Amino acid sequence: MTKPIALILALAASLLAAPALASQRVAIIDPNGFEKPMPAQWVQLPAGWQTQGGVLWDQSAPCGATPSLRWQARSPDGSQLLTIHPSEAWTWDNLGFPPSQGNCPRQPITSARQYLETWIRRQRPGARVLDYRDRPDYVRSPPPPAAAGTTWRKEAGEVLLAYAAQGTEVREVVAVVVLFSDMSMPGVMPGEVRRFMSGTASGTTTLRAPAGRLEIELLGRIAGTMQVDPQWQARMDRHNRQVASDGLRGQVARGQIISETNREISDMNMRGWQDRNAANDRMHDRSIDAITGTTRYQDPAAGGAVRLDGFSDNAWRAADGSYIQSDDPHFDPNRDLDTEAERLERIE
Repeated sequence: MTKPIALILALAASLLAAPALASQRVAIIDPNGFEKPMPAQWVQLPAGWQTQGGVLWDQSAPCGATPSLRWQARSPDGSQLLTIHPSEAWTWDNLGFPPSQGNCPRQPITSARQYLETWIRRQRPGARVLDYRDRPDYVRSPPPPAAAGTTWRKEAGEVLLAYAAQGTEVREVVAVVVLFSDMSMPGVMPGEVRRFMSGTASGTTTLRAPAGRLEIELLGRIAGTMQVDPQWQARMDRHNRQVASDGLRGQVARGQIISETNREISDMNMRGWQDRNAANDRMHDRSIDAITGTTRYQDPAAGGAVRLDGFSDNAWRAADGSYIQSDDPHFDPNRDLDTEAERLERIE
């Protein structure tokens, strides 16, 4: 037997005889979601790693992206740090308004790579991007099926960064899975198509270590061991059904308004867009007023706002459901037409 072959066989034998690396199963706790703290997820970590954080319920999270995780795991010597960051969400459309912040930001982010680029600018300013790669293997479940004119897709990506932290040159891998929804609907102008998109970045995950010590694939191996606790998932399913039920009731009410006015701008009333930035809502409504020559009035009997001809300054709703308008500030249909009518308040 030649020496190279003997050396290879000896090395293989030593590897087979070596013990597997020790690991530990760790719970990620939801401390506040339900009646008492309970495990939400389980993950396999290298032995000796310490953790902190858990499930985060934040009612002020952008576009309602809650609950999510704010959780860290650190190696015994402190050199390696794994972090799962809170989820983020946003919307975008082709209505022509500029990007904005608010309780549901409008941002032109349409891919996982774009999201990572914006995350790096915000969270790691000055970091150098060494590499990017798509990570479809990180997508562990399919997106929801298409329904009601909305299609869904999932994308995952990973970027390798270099920067200095506290005087030490470090390397960090940042990975994310993003769920996108896309919806199209007719606009108010002939041939116009309005497109709306939402995105949710679920738990951007980072792994950091000193330069030369980063084990890039460790992040993927740890992420692959994560499992949702069945009892916590059952409670979440109940919670989500309740949220969906509440949302459905809201949709029914909004649908009645749309059918009665026949000219309501439905994208402003659809569930999923109700958290749109209030300032942009007003800008959009004013644009529609100018395009269609209409004015909006509050009509409690109809359940919300109605759009009427914009060339009159006053409007009333008659008892039979019809509308009466006039430019005469002294006109009163109750007196002048001998008909019962309620004056409507104009929406500025």
